[in-house]
Amino acid sequence: MKSANQMTALPSWLGAGATWSLARAAIVVALAASSSARADVVTDWNATALGLTTLSAPPAELRALAITHAAMFDAVNAITRSHAPYLVQPTAPADSSADAAAASAAHGVLLWLYPGAKTPLDAALTASLGKLADGAAKDGGLALGKEVAGKYITARTGDGVDRKPDYRAGSGVGVFQPVAPGNFGSVIWADVKPFVLASAGEVTAPGPLAFDSAQYAKELDEVRRLGGRDSRERSADQTAAAIFSMIKPAQLFAPAARAAVSAKGSSVVDNARTFALMHMAATDAYIAGWAIKKQHAVWRPEAAIRQAASNPDPKWQPLLNTPDHPDYVSGHCSTSGASAQVLRMILGNDGVPFTATMGGNLTRSYQNLTQAELEIGDARVWAGIHTRTADEHGGIMGRKIGELAVQRWMKPIPKVAENEGGAVASAHGVGG
Repeated sequence: MKSANQMTALPSWLGAGATWSLARAAIVVALAASSSARADVVTDWNATALGLTTLSAPPAELRALAITHAAMFDAVNAITRSHAPYLVQPTAPADSSADAAAASAAHGVLLWLYPGAKTPLDAALTASLGKLADGAAKDGGLALGKEVAGKYITARTGDGVDRKPDYRAGSGVGVFQPVAPGNFGSVIWADVKPFVLASAGEVTAPGPLAFDSAQYAKELDEVRRLGGRDSRERSADQTAAAIFSMIKPAQLFAPAARAAVSAKGSSVVDNARTFALMHMAATDAYIAGWAIKKQHAVWRPEAAIRQAASNPDPKWQPLLNTPDHPDYVSGHCSTSGASAQVLRMILGNDGVPFTATMGGNLTRSYQNLTQAELEIGDARVWAGIHTRTADEHGGIMGRKIGELAVQRWMKPIPKVAENEGGAVASAHGVGG
């Protein structure tokens, strides 16, 4: 893996004033597609979508991927009829191509979300359809996917992502103060419509530590020692992990999912379900996490260390710049827990070795899902931006959301899956 001082490019969404460039969109889509394992139409379009979302903030990226992959699932499942649908189950034209349906659904949703990327998206659709024989099967799948995409666009329009921020900072010891109160956009995610949960508050966390507790003092000391910009206790690999933790959740766990489903050799409908549930659960973990952040509004370690009642350090600085939202709970740990747990439950194992890339040139490799998930929790402490309890509680909450996603949604229909699934898959070209 590359060391921290070899990193020359950081995620563009971290910078202020990032704008969409059609030329850049075409480049990142091409790069993402070329680096994909290209196991099937689902993983191809996952890579394409990740290319388009490079400039999006983490929750916006998760939402885009959740809608895209859920639409792909419902489009394919309308043909296989092997699982309970998530949103819709239209009648599929006879012998429709599942690959065409999935590609068409993804294209329709992504074009709605990123209208400036029409040229690269059209090219990606042409590439997908070019692998299929011309005829009624391809045409039927194309029409089916377009219909499903339209249903999803209608369903997710007005889901709360366009609302105006309404956060009002409190005051007193331990209360988070936003750097830019008038432009505090992330708070809207507390009120965005969830995908797999009944409400943002359905899954909660135990609550933050008391600021005068011995445990809170212990955790602040850990951050002070290991998370400071000039820390002498943090190792080189811990520093590299902390910097790499700036990777967005989807950019970390999508490669894990692609590697795992490729190794398993799953069908198109199973892969569509895997990616949809993973991204929907991760999005809801972010939403649920923000509901908790808004409720408790706990200050970050930087403020706590600088203003500590005992042994304050007014000049202390974290390794990474403190994000402009509360400490409790960690959004990255919540989404990581949700993503990893969905994959564990569907795969029946802890995944396979995988490598993730941030900023185009910084890579880090993991042996399994647990290693990646746990490292994110440690790394946010080593980065100086989270207390350990905020990380651990976020991970617990995320894993619970992942469990609920798999237990509730897109469940296999036993009779079809066991007795008829093979015949249906073969008849409609699933996995081709």
